[in-house]
Amino acid sequence: MKIAQMFRFPIKGLPGEVVTSVDISKGKGLEGDRRVAFGNGTTELGNGEWESCLNFTILKNNKSLQKWEVHSEPPLITMTAPAANCAQPLTFDVGNQRDLDEAGAYLSRFLPPQGPNPRKLVSAPQGMFDSRLSGVSIINPNTVAELSRVSGADMDPRRFRGNLLVEGLPAFAEYGLIGKVLRIGKARIAITKSIARCSATSVNPHTTEVDTNGPRLLATHFGHIHCGIYGTVLESGKLETGASIEIVGEANDAEDLVPVKLSPRFMTVVRKDNYDTGVAELLLQDPFKWMQKEYEPGMHLRIHLPDPLWRNYTITSVDDQGASIAVRIQGDASQKISQLNEGDQVLASGPYGVLTSAKVLGSRTAIVSAGIGITTTLGVLGDATAARSSQRLRIIHVERGRASTLYSRLEQVVDKLSTASISMKRVDTTSVRPDAVEIARELGDSQSVMVCGPVEFTKMVFEACERAGIPTSMIHSEIFASPTTSLERLFENYPPAEVSCRDSNKKFTWSANAGVLLGALEEHGLEPASLCRSGSCGECAVKLLAGKVSYPLEPSARMEPGDVLTCMAVPAGDVELGM
Repeated sequence: MKIAQMFRFPIKGLPGEVVTSVDISKGKGLEGDRRVAFGNGTTELGNGEWESCLNFTILKNNKSLQKWEVHSEPPLITMTAPAANCAQPLTFDVGNQRDLDEAGAYLSRFLPPQGPNPRKLVSAPQGMFDSRLSGVSIINPNTVAELSRVSGADMDPRRFRGNLLVEGLPAFAEYGLIGKVLRIGKARIAITKSIARCSATSVNPHTTEVDTNGPRLLATHFGHIHCGIYGTVLESGKLETGASIEIVGEANDAEDLVPVKLSPRFMTVVRKDNYDTGVAELLLQDPFKWMQKEYEPGMHLRIHLPDPLWRNYTITSVDDQGASIAVRIQGDASQKISQLNEGDQVLASGPYGVLTSAKVLGSRTAIVSAGIGITTTLGVLGDATAARSSQRLRIIHVERGRASTLYSRLEQVVDKLSTASISMKRVDTTSVRPDAVEIARELGDSQSVMVCGPVEFTKMVFEACERAGIPTSMIHSEIFASPTTSLERLFENYPPAEVSCRDSNKKFTWSANAGVLLGALEEHGLEPASLCRSGSCGECAVKLLAGKVSYPLEPSARMEPGDVLTCMAVPAGDVELGM
């Protein structure tokens, strides 16, 4: 592995420049990288101490920045506004306040404010990186090439604005470097985390135009919005193009630099069981034990295969060894996962999911599943306290033939809960499939329902709930679907609902043909924030003031209590939003 190319970005948000030899400093980054940053007016800026990227004018919120030209010979920076402005270049010294003021005025002439506060150009000796402790960003061109191949889009690695482009690393192998220490010459760099991407990657560095949706491509084809890794410089040195990169061990002296994340990392298969019902169960060991720290019963794990293929699998249990998932051996992804053996590694992310035990289990709840959907029931019942607190919990499972190994395990789980409030019903479809009338009868006096199974099965259960008088707002659904399945197909059975926006005083009627809430809001003249439009980044979150929403496909982004992700949500009855 070696350095193929190096880039420095003297002004945060503006284009970078190629460098072939550059010093790198402990606790900082490449000399002159992100040395200055221009405020966007949304807040008052300090005196060059690290601040959030949201306080600055960056490519994410102003795509015209790619049209500027920037060159530097530290401490001097020369910038030129886009050619259409017929502006002369301006050279300034980052250590001279008068020069900084002049440069700030120059930028203000061409860049509109985004808030009411005074804007200024601040000098940041440590580098104004997006991540406070990460001074170096590393991109693997082979991973980007895979994205180009499967998406058909021209994804030049420079879209990702990395400092180092590396050579000799297979696609996706960079995620295996997290927690490791790299040595390049005398420099030591601890790799701390992967990089979640924003809409800045939608700008073509050649044409300077927006020509794709970078986060959406990543989410669709890779199952996450990460590309590249961050490193923190532990020891200073000089980097040169062509220099060898050596992995020298674990980041034992920098463990505190690796934060708990849901992002992609390689997990190891420590146990595998094959069942005669065409199901394989795997126990996966998380190298950072993030799973044990973040898991709530009902969540799922996302598996990313190198083809690339990806799928979500409900986590049936988590212990000190790792997380267990059960895979029905059907379809390309599941067949490949079932062929993994003990000791193999697989890229995974999560845990994800909003349908946790605490949200699903009410005083009188029914859980209705089909086939491998039983894994959701196992996951939800992992919270014994929540399960025992239900006054009445009905478990209805539909499968073909004799009882599966997973159903037998479910019986054991229910026995251990030792509560008379739980009843179980298994329906064998060998002779006849249950219909909405039969399921409605089994729902009894349930007030809420959790359903997990194929799309057509889920539709039938929705009809059963309607027959039983259970409102859509009290139905929690998890649908088995391909990542490329049209969302519209998944919520076409949702009834119309009234959407009210308190702050803007807007009201409209939502229907299934309007799509997810984000699109419906935009159609009615509102401009909610958004980036990935795929449930991965959380940028589109708004407050839900009244009512409930449903997620036809669960988003992977974490949300604050009371928030909804408009890019993935549909109303489950009338709703009021804080926007």
